[in-house]
Amino acid sequence: MSQKPSVGIFICHCGGNISDTVDVARVKETIGTLDQVKVTETFEYLCSNPGQEMIKNAIKEKGLERVVVASCSPRMHLDTFRQVVKSAGLNPYLLEMVNIREQCSWVHDDKEKATNKTIALVRAAVQRALYLEPLTPEKLKVTESVLVIGGGIAGIYSALELADKGYQVYLVERNPSIGGHMAQLSKTFPTFDCSACILTPKMVSVAHHPNIKIFTNAEPILVRGFSGRFEVRIKVKPRYVDIQRCKACEECAKNCSVEKPSGFEEDLVQETAIHIPFKQAIPNASVIDKDYCLYLTDFLAILGPPGSRGVCGRCQKNCKSDAINFRQKDELIDLKVGAIIVSTGFSLMDSKLVGQYSFGFHPDIITNLQFERLMLQGLHKPSTGEVPKKVAFILCVGSRSEATDGYSSCCKIGCMTAIKDALLLDKAVPEAEPWIFYTDVRAYGKGYEEFYAKAREHLTTFVRGRAAEVIPNGNSLIVKAEDTLLGKQIEEQFDLVVLSPALIPNKDTKELADMLGIDLGPDGFFLEAHHKLRGVETKRKGIFVAGAALGPKDIRETTMESMAVASKVATFLGRGETSISPEVVYLIPERCDLCGTCVDQCPEKAITKGKNEVTINPISCNGCSICVPTCPKEALDLKNTTEEQMIAQIKGIAEGEGTALKIIAFIEKRTAYGSADLGGQSRRTYSPEIRIIRVPSVARLGIKHVLHAFAAGADGLIFVEGDDSTFKEDKVRERVILFKKDLGKFGIQPLRLQHSITTLPQYEKTLSLFDDFVERVKKMTPINKEKREELKKYLEGEKIVA
Repeated sequence: MSQKPSVGIFICHCGGNISDTVDVARVKETIGTLDQVKVTETFEYLCSNPGQEMIKNAIKEKGLERVVVASCSPRMHLDTFRQVVKSAGLNPYLLEMVNIREQCSWVHDDKEKATNKTIALVRAAVQRALYLEPLTPEKLKVTESVLVIGGGIAGIYSALELADKGYQVYLVERNPSIGGHMAQLSKTFPTFDCSACILTPKMVSVAHHPNIKIFTNAEPILVRGFSGRFEVRIKVKPRYVDIQRCKACEECAKNCSVEKPSGFEEDLVQETAIHIPFKQAIPNASVIDKDYCLYLTDFLAILGPPGSRGVCGRCQKNCKSDAINFRQKDELIDLKVGAIIVSTGFSLMDSKLVGQYSFGFHPDIITNLQFERLMLQGLHKPSTGEVPKKVAFILCVGSRSEATDGYSSCCKIGCMTAIKDALLLDKAVPEAEPWIFYTDVRAYGKGYEEFYAKAREHLTTFVRGRAAEVIPNGNSLIVKAEDTLLGKQIEEQFDLVVLSPALIPNKDTKELADMLGIDLGPDGFFLEAHHKLRGVETKRKGIFVAGAALGPKDIRETTMESMAVASKVATFLGRGETSISPEVVYLIPERCDLCGTCVDQCPEKAITKGKNEVTINPISCNGCSICVPTCPKEALDLKNTTEEQMIAQIKGIAEGEGTALKIIAFIEKRTAYGSADLGGQSRRTYSPEIRIIRVPSVARLGIKHVLHAFAAGADGLIFVEGDDSTFKEDKVRERVILFKKDLGKFGIQPLRLQHSITTLPQYEKTLSLFDDFVERVKKMTPINKEKREELKKYLEGEKIVA
């Protein structure tokens, strides 16, 4: 670099979130003395309009060529400040952000140490900024179609909204019919609207809409590509009935001799192996349960005489439409879409896990969803068919629990559902006695407090206190509890007990998240990009999420989110093009000897070797940089994380502060970095000796970076990779083992290196590792000045350890 550019530093107080813990005035004073720093300013809220105007004016008036913003996490406002510098005429990639909130002020209590750490982080950012280069994203035309995963009320609403805007929508539902849990409800709170009356017209609209294609019995199995141009493969499982031919006459069911518990009816009634899922099902066609069908199972083949398999087939023989086809197989369908919406909903926790309530041991102990079905069937006791009069509704079954099998979060709908069911019982059964055992009544929504008051007016008995146990007693049930308001023990006999189990993620949520490359929160549900500002977006551009897939919520919230996500998708696709990150690997041709090592290393097959050259496809490259440090000729580099930028940042963060302990944590920039941010949001404190450097992947690091860190003053290094990275745990381990072997050649203890893999919610694991590692390094003999000088001389000789 012939002439170093001028740099402007802008430090945010964040309304005290930063300045209460960090002495921003001292940071300003110290950083202002660095070479090339032309402007140093602090401001109460840099993200506000006055703060942004201050940055713009400084760029224009002072001729700034690089900008460093020290504030909150780049995960929150990187795009904001890139737009600021762009509007001032500066390339947005000439901005560097420093996270001094989530990873400094929010996690440290010692103001002196937090300030010193901030100075180190900002100094490192300035050094890196000197080597930033202007970059331009590539623009590509988007595919103007949308995949909606999940056909409940959330998916239905999103699909209709987008289809009405002219977009082609593919609605994929894993069950034989769309409708989701809402199709199972009798009434909705707080208005007592008929659930089917609200839902089924929307289901019919989806079925008849020319811009919507429905795939039931289907799920995605492969997702490739990038925002605006996703390639998705879905697998459609056989239903053994041609939905185009089926007339829903149900003659097949009348001739089927095998009965099974009905999933839609929550196992309260029996249905035949071939059946229509429910009366209003879309598609309105029969489906065969292959696990029960005598023609499709090996049951008779195992227990019966030779040749027994396939001896039934009565449904096929009696189908006048010739709709039944036992030869149907899995069908693979490839789709091209510009955006993906995840609306996969929730499951109910298995109430058997809360053993004290005896669920599964007596037929009259049921879930609230089973109660919904009983109300539609005609309320009765499953054991005798009699009409129950005294009914106990037990809330928080597995939710708001610290038990191993429980869930700490609130199910959000349990209180209102129990109140609704109590009022339905009161209306359906003369002289009914509904009792509700609650922890706290949470009536947070519009009209919910009035709904709660209505139940009290109808003489519903509310008992504040969790039921201790439910004891079957012949045809009745005994509930033991403590009323914590009255301070007395309760033991009452009931005809029916209704449990409100926790709402939990569907069992394949983790698998789907990995496939899509998006995060799950600590509760196991999908995680939005920002809780308040980007509530239906995910960390991956072009993939959105709505409804109970994000966490428990009621129908009103779900439909509002569905319309919000449809609006977001329409805005995204409506631009007509998408931008591809320029942060990709590039070739330095004069160094390349066509060895082909990089071709073998690339997980995306983005690198190809021809007869006379190596070519890198910037569209396919995901910027993981696995190939970069493995190139024996150093012929590859990564835009926006170049060798010069990285080494400058490492030196900047490790130098200074005399003998103070310095631990550098190289953290993968998506999942692992987000996990560290989550720890900050939770205010989980850890050692201020930890200084985090955000990297595309631990794969970007080679022994040169490790040596530079120790030469500059680091006392230990931590490498943290996200569990969803293309650089898998075994590769991380192998890389760190090689580092340790190479360090041994220089007499540096291998215990000064540590690595870990993390999911987004596992911040406690990572931060505990930080604390433990700091304590370990403190006990070790310090690296002396002579050793660091030896490393510097080695690096100046440009020798690279093999």
